Amino acid sequence: MSKRLGLLYLGRLEEEKGFWILLEWIRSQDLKNLEVDFYIFWAGKYEEALLELTLECPQIHFFGWKPLTEIERYLSNIDYCLMPSLCLETFGLSALNILSYWISVIGYKQGGLSPFIDKEYDLSQYQWKQPVEQLDLMIKKLSKEKKEQNSDFYSLLSQKNKQLAEKYNKEARFQRFQELTFEFKCRKILMVSDFINPIWGIETGLHEMKKLLEAHGYEVILFWTTCPRWAAGKFKKYLGIALSIFNLWSWWGLTSVIKQEKPDLIWYHSLIRWQGRFPVFQGIKSSAQQRVMYHDLWVFHPFPSQVYKESDIHKLSLKNFLKGAKTKNPLKLLLVAGKYLSLKFLTSQLENQKIKHQVPSRFMVPILERSFQIPAQNIQVFEHFVQR
Repeated sequence: MSKRLGLLYLGRLEEEKGFWILLEWIRSQDLKNLEVDFYIFWAGKYEEALLELTLECPQIHFFGWKPLTEIERYLSNIDYCLMPSLCLETFGLSALNILSYWISVIGYKQGGLSPFIDKEYDLSQYQWKQPVEQLDLMIKKLSKEKKEQNSDFYSLLSQKNKQLAEKYNKEARFQRFQELTFEFKCRKILMVSDFINPIWGIETGLHEMKKLLEAHGYEVILFWTTCPRWAAGKFKKYLGIALSIFNLWSWWGLTSVIKQEKPDLIWYHSLIRWQGRFPVFQGIKSSAQQRVMYHDLWVFHPFPSQVYKESDIHKLSLKNFLKGAKTKNPLKLLLVAGKYLSLKFLTSQLENQKIKHQVPSRFMVPILERSFQIPAQNIQVFEHFVQR
């Protein structure tokens, strides 16, 4: 086994994901004698800066975006996974996927990442230090352990990670689904989301859940638009927020699907970037049971990447939304006000008591209660599962 520490970074190369912390730490080191190997996957605004560092430091291995199956090839070289996300994650799906390979995760133990980061690898244990110094202390600690510990140390650590990941396997999620739908007949499910092509995150999760349910004899239908990748996709998302207030075509489309398919359950996922309130309004009129899943913080804050702690999210109001935007730019404020209006219309439809609200992590229950004034008894915790 190599005595050099091997660290994986798996995530967007963006400020809110804490990637700048890693860049600053690397820049502060003697690059020619760096005793750490970095395996970095994904893309983002820091990509150019990272590429410049790779020219000076051969210990940095940058691969861009790759699927998990491709990343598996390099896991034998990796001791820990670095996820120093500063923004509040709703669920640590990437962390869970890495734990399923028996690799420990280093990061800030908060929000949806809390269950997947051991206190020994919580960067906030060095709370009196700045982020780059926190990472420096952690890497020094791990490098020392790497040189001093025998193989049994890592075997025991791997077994601990494996046991944690197994709690989130697909069968456990299916059993949880059955628990949440036991009170009514449920064989045909209509999943409604802004986008339904598996581009990543929410959308990939929809397809994974569809396959899981179909393997158990359920019929699952997806509704209804697709999102292109990269800049075109971002443009369509922001355009969708503006148009979702008046999205009558979603209403008409869903009306036809409900009438034709007669689902037992209508399961709404992300609804603010394209669909808007009209599909929910139409669904309420049907006899089907209703579920709404809150995958991310888009419905609670104008800029979710700026949510660093739970107290950043307040009761939904125009005043709180504009204040949360932290900008004086009149165009941005206008867009934020438009998003608030979309949310206000949507939440007015969600007040129907037939609807159950779902969150992927327990810490989001009080956020949903506080923001949308939804009673706790109408909120269900429905966690994600390992995607491999």
